[in-house]
Amino acid sequence: MRMRWWMLLAAVVSSSAAKAQDALKVAPDHYQVKVENEHVRVIENTLKPGEKDAMHTHPSGWYYVTRPGKMKIVHEGGKSEIWNAKAGEQAWMKAEGPHTSENVGKTTLSYVLVEVKSAPKEAEKP
Repeated sequence: MRMRWWMLLAAVVSSSAAKAQDALKVAPDHYQVKVENEHVRVIENTLKPGEKDAMHTHPSGWYYVTRPGKMKIVHEGGKSEIWNAKAGEQAWMKAEGPHTSENVGKTTLSYVLVEVKSAPKEAEKP
């Protein structure tokens, strides 16, 4: 019986550890806080060619691309996609689950993200 309790505890700890963290905590060299108050946190992500952010999440918010580039995004389950970010591109985005981000282009890529603190913090499950 004791062995099963430890197995359950290990599964819970592993599951919690697998959850990604706040982007600012896992990639402080790439993210800069521009403004923060009780309603929003405005951060800027800048990645030089070849730079990669560790596994992280984002709450819902609005983004604006300030420097175009090409980013590879790999989701926790292994699915990957390429984002060809264009200067001036902007949109509302729902919360994003755990993923990594890597600049696979030849130029520095940068975007501003306005995280809305009252918006959902976790991505919707498919």
